[in-house]
Amino acid sequence: MPNVLHISTECYPAAKAGGMADVVGALPLFQKKYDWHPSVVIPKYRLPWFDNYEFESIYKDTLNMNFVEYNYEVLRCLNSALGFEFYCISQAELFDRDSIYLNEYGHGFHDEAQRNMGFQRSVLQWLQNTTVKFDLLHCHDHQTGFIPFMIKHCSEYRALSYIPTFYTIHNGAYNSRYDRSQKTLLPHFDNALLSDIEWDKAIDSVACALKYSDHINAVSPTYLQELKGDMAPLQVALEQSPNKFSGILNGIDEELWDPKTDERIPYHLGKSWDTFKAKNKQDLLNGLYRVKDVPLFSFIGRFAHQKGADLLAPSIERILSRFGFSNFFILGSGDKYLEHQIQSLRDKYPERVACYIGYNEDVAHQVYAASDFLLMPSRFEPCGLNQMFAMRYGAIPIARKTGGLKDTVIDFEQGGAGVSFDYDSSEDLMHAMARGLHLYRNQKEFKKVRKKGIAQDYSWKKSTQEYTHIYNHLIKSK
Repeated sequence: MPNVLHISTECYPAAKAGGMADVVGALPLFQKKYDWHPSVVIPKYRLPWFDNYEFESIYKDTLNMNFVEYNYEVLRCLNSALGFEFYCISQAELFDRDSIYLNEYGHGFHDEAQRNMGFQRSVLQWLQNTTVKFDLLHCHDHQTGFIPFMIKHCSEYRALSYIPTFYTIHNGAYNSRYDRSQKTLLPHFDNALLSDIEWDKAIDSVACALKYSDHINAVSPTYLQELKGDMAPLQVALEQSPNKFSGILNGIDEELWDPKTDERIPYHLGKSWDTFKAKNKQDLLNGLYRVKDVPLFSFIGRFAHQKGADLLAPSIERILSRFGFSNFFILGSGDKYLEHQIQSLRDKYPERVACYIGYNEDVAHQVYAASDFLLMPSRFEPCGLNQMFAMRYGAIPIARKTGGLKDTVIDFEQGGAGVSFDYDSSEDLMHAMARGLHLYRNQKEFKKVRKKGIAQDYSWKKSTQEYTHIYNHLIKSK
């Protein structure tokens, strides 16, 4: 069985800040079914999950960066809590913090460059000295983007150059870009190669990964096409090596997300979807004026510009003032102004709007189970998983045509199982919700669309097969 090591800064349920964690926590489970032996390595943060499991130290070493010595160790989870081999890099100065990326003020840590480079170099140092040999390294997002370059052109890690590298872009909006002075964080390399790891006069992790990875993948076909216009380094790399790119849609774990057995929801699916939705809706919305025969629109996500969260309050208010015939549940946090806006909306319409400021996995499952529609007005969405969870639980996604949402949410008037719209405006979102209301009033048609969504297969099976095909090709090519 070939060994693949997933190198990431997140893995659900150990450490999660976004969708990358879900992918890194789920894909390895399905790779095992295709005769692969997957492992994951992430930093060890001061997060509650780590306190509940036992680890053993399998490697200790010292890393020297900019004449500063960092003692670290590699820990292995003893009880296979995640269903695959799980390792973490324990380094107190860099990672012993109660947040993955942000300080108490919501800003990135001041030593982000040291943290990202320290993680990557510690992993490579360990790989050079461990008896466990890996046939492929799967690097996830910009925090691991220098690895393909280091094993090819830094003498310190040249012994690993035989291992092919697969790089996934989860969200191209983020990058590790450092001033040229930070090049000393890298191990020694020929200065003639400096221009290869730079873009626009800065050391650029993504540009480096695009040039030196053996294969690059975006998390949906449409997102790959969108990146051509938004990410200049990718456009250049595509022109030079078009065959080393793919757009593989993420999947969901259908065992974890199963309305028949989900332990996080109060009422499980039996013979009737109507009963399932009604009971969970009543439980979630207990206290609102009227629940029966009223559609529930929900939002789950970060209150951020990317997610179109600023469009929610104005569009919801217009729907309520014009139609009134609807309920809303908003789950999320982020931008403090948007949090206040949602809370003010709830205070203004206490019989129609409920919200939960923060994130709670149990509540999220309950919202999917109760909702008739899920709002996803994202300005960009590399893949998106919420729309897949929604359809799995009988909620119709209302989504903007971008990235993976365009690939998965086809408008019901075009034979699909969702409501889609074009522009990132509250006007467009309001019209999409109005179309949803109109659909809901025609219960026969509404249930037909809902049934079509429930029948969609967004499991990891197909995606895992695509990954496996590319993995095998890379190994054979080496």
